[in-house]
Amino acid sequence: MPLLLLLSIGLMGMTAMPDDINRFYEILPGTIDGWTKAASPDLYTPKTLSNYIDGGAELFLSYGFKGALSLKYADASENEIGIDVFDMGSGPDAFGVFAHSRETVDDRVGQGCEYASGLLTFWKDRYYVSILAYPETAQKRDLVFKLGRTIAGAIENDGPLPAIISLLPAENLLPETVHYFHHYIWLNSFHFVSNENVLDIGPDTPAALGKYRQSGAAFFLLLVRYPDAARAEAAGERFRRTLLGGAADGMRATAEGRWTGLERRGDLVGVVLNAPDAATVRATFAKIKG
Repeated sequence: MPLLLLLSIGLMGMTAMPDDINRFYEILPGTIDGWTKAASPDLYTPKTLSNYIDGGAELFLSYGFKGALSLKYADASENEIGIDVFDMGSGPDAFGVFAHSRETVDDRVGQGCEYASGLLTFWKDRYYVSILAYPETAQKRDLVFKLGRTIAGAIENDGPLPAIISLLPAENLLPETVHYFHHYIWLNSFHFVSNENVLDIGPDTPAALGKYRQSGAAFFLLLVRYPDAARAEAAGERFRRTLLGGAADGMRATAEGRWTGLERRGDLVGVVLNAPDAATVRATFAKIKG
């Protein structure tokens, strides 16, 4: 796997910009601070992305990946800076990829960014961008941010956040832990629930997960929106039977003394995970905005 994407995944829009992703190559300068842009970029489609990100393409594909552009800058000593621009098709999906592995909240570039050890990632509108200069130096760090702001500045519009995220109660929420997805496997990467897709999470069920810290205790709130109330009811009932032992009140204590609870409101299902007590489960459900 290329080092740029390996680190990006490990650490881990633009409607008004012309649709041709090649335009990103065109707007970047041919030379900058002693670094020279490669003669041409590499382009990837959903069918060829795995040729570039061996073993990591599924993350992008699960968020509706449309296409990617990859290019490099090199200095006189043949050191390289790599730039990857991913067209995710929508603002929510670009945010989803960006938030998948972030650990901080930073708004210096685009609609949200993260920088660590020479790697800058950010999202804006439907685009997720990764810029890597490794090993890190102060000069490279400055150039990475300069290139990032050039790309972000060419994306004229901000993209929407996933609507379901707005339903997460803000009180005690850790913003850097907010995730958006519509493939059940990513839920388990944030907090293991089941090897099976017990909540029937799929492309048509946007889901949001946030971590909360209250009185020293950490727990999670998962929200899933379904196309209709019938499907939400079926998913909630399966979860209740499978993981809550059929509990009539939708709550159950784990062997470790933590609590899991489920509540459905029309087409919305909420699940509290790893709560310290039943009262926290009830209070969290009461704060859900939708």
